[in-house]
Amino acid sequence: MKKKYYILVSILTCLTVFSGCVGDLDVQPLDPTVVTAERAYTDAASYTKGLNKIYSVWALSGQNGSDSDIAGLDGGNTVLMRCWWTMQEQTTDECKNAANEAWSSEINSLTWSTSKNEIIEGVYQRCMFVVALTNEFMKNIDNAPSEIDQKSYAAQARFNRAFAYYVLMDAYGRPPFITEQNYSLTPSQLSRTELFNWIESELNTIRTDLPATRTEYGRADQTVVDALLARMYLNAEVYTGQPRYTDCISACKRIIPHYSLASNYADLFKADNGENPETLKEIIYPVIFDGRKTQSWGMTALIVGARKEAGGGVREGWSVFRGTQNLVGLFSFEDNTTPKPEEILDKRGIFDDYNGKCNYQITTGVVSNFDTEGWGVIKYTNLTSTGEPGQDVLWVDTDFPLFRLGDVYLMYAEAVARGGEGGDINTAVGYVNELRDRAYGETPHNKIDAAWLTANNYQNILDERGRELYWEGVRRIDLIRFGKYTSSSYTWPAKGGVITGVGVNERYNIFPIPISDISVNGSLEQNEGYK
Repeated sequence: MKKKYYILVSILTCLTVFSGCVGDLDVQPLDPTVVTAERAYTDAASYTKGLNKIYSVWALSGQNGSDSDIAGLDGGNTVLMRCWWTMQEQTTDECKNAANEAWSSEINSLTWSTSKNEIIEGVYQRCMFVVALTNEFMKNIDNAPSEIDQKSYAAQARFNRAFAYYVLMDAYGRPPFITEQNYSLTPSQLSRTELFNWIESELNTIRTDLPATRTEYGRADQTVVDALLARMYLNAEVYTGQPRYTDCISACKRIIPHYSLASNYADLFKADNGENPETLKEIIYPVIFDGRKTQSWGMTALIVGARKEAGGGVREGWSVFRGTQNLVGLFSFEDNTTPKPEEILDKRGIFDDYNGKCNYQITTGVVSNFDTEGWGVIKYTNLTSTGEPGQDVLWVDTDFPLFRLGDVYLMYAEAVARGGEGGDINTAVGYVNELRDRAYGETPHNKIDAAWLTANNYQNILDERGRELYWEGVRRIDLIRFGKYTSSSYTWPAKGGVITGVGVNERYNIFPIPISDISVNGSLEQNEGYK
């Protein structure tokens, strides 16, 4: 049973001063009923609320649903999970957004600049908010009463901070770096390699103080640490210039014995995925949502925004998020000349062409012709595995799996194929075939072999990751790792501001440090290529 611990009754802990982000955060809490840090940590309950507040930032933007903890950021549009997902998916070959707004056009086309962009600003500020909340929590945890497990609470807070820094490192390269031990109003930056090394060290340090594996759904535990490390190691050459495939294999091997694949792929993305015993076998770490208690646009926007009409347990559909032909083309059909969603042989392809009204290709315009171009992606739904609607037709119950075993299988396979030591090629082949067997069920399909894993510069692995993990927030870094994100050798609709797609400058492999922070912190340097 999933615990809705994100719902914080009564007063929550906030900061009196936030160091290391933007000037807007150097203020008292926006809600006058919220006590400040020097008064908040007074009893055992306040420490639990403080820790829960740190966890909650992924799902909630403020105290009461649509409120925002951060002045200047919209409480609905800039929920961390929503912004992070948009950054990781809408910039890629998997998703385009028909919203007629400046920020969306820039994200669609990889043409952003240092001018304020709601998505770039949202991820940056909310991750830095997690850092600030954690720093304040760590200043106080040693004074917690005896009924609080100080080591576990501190380790969980530090995991959240390390995860926030991972997102910042991945997206911005060199964010300001500050902990409770190096307080400064103008924190400086580490190099990307130095930040990678700090995150790795921090995760390994806190591991044994975290709860044992699968102690509580939605809480950081010892295996969640390995899931984050595996993702870091798989992409280490991007972040540091040095491959770490052997370490990726080691992390995956520590995870795999604790989990197994859900029998039904589609159930992983349904409204009861946090209660269904089958999906709980596979989901390692989610962002938790609840239609009654966690009413947030973090996951609701993804489900409602991907639908054209009412249905799927939602009140109405916006249909602004669409899959591209690059995504649809990864799947095999019974009839390749006139593909229809119901003809997909690989049942991981969960799409909607709205009764044939939409061509799967986006060829003439992301916004102007969106009623007829691009399929809806209905992988996520607010219906349960038994077909029942969620608790609310707008606010969804569906949790977002940040890490799950299917990804770990593919990370292991890629790391082995790329030459990492300590793994086994036959085991890697077996993991990929397990995923494909689940995807095809009784439908005849080809079994992959070791040669498949290494063919065409590992292109088969990238394609399989697209089929298994599309719209799960990993596509941007996958394309970067494979050298395809900015390259002219691989394009997709709207890339570079051209509907047919063109290559873009390599600076777009990372995002600019928001001017809102640089303007108040003279210690910061902008990322190369941005002015």
